[in-house]
Amino acid sequence: VMYELLKSLVCRLLKVEEKQPAPPAGPHDTFQVFRACPAYLAYTLFFWKLYVAVLILFIVAISVGLFVTGGLLALLALPLVALAAFKAAVFYTTTRLNYDLRWYVITDRSLLIREGVWVTREITLTFANAQNVRVTQGPLQRLFGFSNVEVDTAGGGSSGSHGEKGAQPHRAVLRGLDNPNRVRSLVLE
Repeated sequence: VMYELLKSLVCRLLKVEEKQPAPPAGPHDTFQVFRACPAYLAYTLFFWKLYVAVLILFIVAISVGLFVTGGLLALLALPLVALAAFKAAVFYTTTRLNYDLRWYVITDRSLLIREGVWVTREITLTFANAQNVRVTQGPLQRLFGFSNVEVDTAGGGSSGSHGEKGAQPHRAVLRGLDNPNRVRSLVLE
């Protein structure tokens, strides 16, 4: 309940849409919406827990040092704990929002990805220019049970190494999928 209240408040303040994005313009024979799987949320919250554990160790070490020195310096521990709690709460909220506001829309002609909280990114790629579609999975992703699907399309024009001009592909990444082969097949069709 508290998270949902905070979510609606942050979305209003940052002017972020909570609802599913509309499909890209044009007629579409098919239209499917995907979301990151719950394992992806567990994966991102793993890093939040790691951050909080390091933060707690840091706060305890500083607090013990302040109490050992005694006197008025010990009073600095309270604002330090309050600041750490605030930082942990903000990081948790943005981690959850990043998961909740992640959308993948696949039509018969294009792919739309909307993601982000502080900076919202919306990418639309047409499949006519798709050159490579691959499933990737790192060791931690394997442990949590999800994969990413990367789609490269023709385009670019950014500099290569040694100042050479070369066409670098545009890349879209669908993160946190528990059905990557199905999504890859849809893109390839």
